[in-house]
Amino acid sequence: MKEKSYNFFKLIGEYSLYGLLFFLPISNALVESFAGLALLGFVGRKIIKPDFKYLKFWPNAFLLLFLFFSALSMFNSGAHLKISLHALFGKWIQYIGICIIVQDSLYDEKVIKRGILIFLLSAALVVLSGLSQYFFNIEFLRNRSPIKLSDGSYAATSSFVYYNAFGAYLVVVLSLVAALLLENNYSRLKTRGLLFLAILSAPAIIFTFSRGSWLGAFISLIFMAALSRRNFKRLIPVFVIVIILFLLPIFYERLLFTFKGGGDSNRFRYWLAAWKMISDYPFLGIGIGTFMANFSKYLPNVYISYAHNSYLQIWAESGIFSLISFLAFVSSLIYLGIKKFIISRDFILLGFLSGALGYLAHSFFDTNLYSLSLAVLFWVWVGLIIERIRNEKLQRI
Repeated sequence: MKEKSYNFFKLIGEYSLYGLLFFLPISNALVESFAGLALLGFVGRKIIKPDFKYLKFWPNAFLLLFLFFSALSMFNSGAHLKISLHALFGKWIQYIGICIIVQDSLYDEKVIKRGILIFLLSAALVVLSGLSQYFFNIEFLRNRSPIKLSDGSYAATSSFVYYNAFGAYLVVVLSLVAALLLENNYSRLKTRGLLFLAILSAPAIIFTFSRGSWLGAFISLIFMAALSRRNFKRLIPVFVIVIILFLLPIFYERLLFTFKGGGDSNRFRYWLAAWKMISDYPFLGIGIGTFMANFSKYLPNVYISYAHNSYLQIWAESGIFSLISFLAFVSSLIYLGIKKFIISRDFILLGFLSGALGYLAHSFFDTNLYSLSLAVLFWVWVGLIIERIRNEKLQRI
């Protein structure tokens, strides 16, 4: 009976992972529901078999430090203490909890592959919806219209509210698809399916007009090329399509717009205001979750929610030690992930690592870590990276 109960809760956790991976770009409500089910499965398993040895994975110590310094920042929250408590317990602890839940078990390889298949099927729908939105003004998942940019062009958002969010998601998708193509260990049908998704995702990320996403994808692919070496030639068709598209004047002008008067002036103003906030509260920050509440003091008559730079916002809200802890955590994962890939040549791990690296690069220009769907995507990805690193079954091929 005990074993049956444990397997029941384990099954809840497994299907919660599938639900998260599928609905991340489609429905925040369903993401929250599946996150709750994942927590139920986790708690049920731990009541029956209270095993927490996996928490001894040493990079997790940096997560605890991150939460510790984030909590300390509330000493500076003042009248906004309620906002800080909600940000700490209602957001950050929940996000990191998802990471811990995902890394809790060494998933069977079939579970990982099913999860990847479900994620890619969802990605295919989102990509097709984005392309349909851009070319025909029909976005069939959430019925959204393209966003008109300040330079007069229109950007695809697909099921996301903002084009930058769609771009950040596509960085992760394209990285995983590219890594799976590099492995080239699939049937002809699966290989063609992956190539088809890569060929669609490449123009989709360009049509977001998100320069941060372009940079993130570029860094991800360079990282992948450096580790995979000669295998990388299999992605030549995708690069040919991207190069052809970038030769079109509209994309060249979008890149030049960065350096024109008014191009990114607002973003730089937000960064400067965030830096002033940091200068006033460099060590503990102004209070976790209170960036928006305090922003008008540093840049009057401007109403925004985020700094458009995840790292500046972490520093501004919860201090330099919190930022260092977060950067130490992700750096240690990338370091251990590279070591593991060199030993195992696990291209699934390479796809996870490349996607996370591209996502973090893009986060320098936006606040992905503060968006529900993108934050959950990141912490699920981090949990999967840890799972692959800890999986002793992945040995040298």
